[in-house]
Amino acid sequence: MTDTQPQAEQHRPTASTITDPELDALFRRAETAEARLAAAARLLASGNSSPYDRAQIARRLCAGEITPQEARDEDRGE
Repeated sequence: MTDTQPQAEQHRPTASTITDPELDALFRRAETAEARLAAAARLLASGNSSPYDRAQIARRLCAGEITPQEARDEDRGE
């Protein structure tokens, strides 16, 4: 017996092989959101500003109003 599949089944599209621009865009958005959340967590845990100010900066960061670099700059008072 062989472990190979019949020829017709080897080239059949599956959910894992089909590309879709909307799925690609969704994946990029998810990666961006994950990066923003990670940056917000780092800011909240070890920022330089007051806890209230850090929370406000983190809120704006997670909402996409500012970039992670802008959040770091604001936290440092720059």
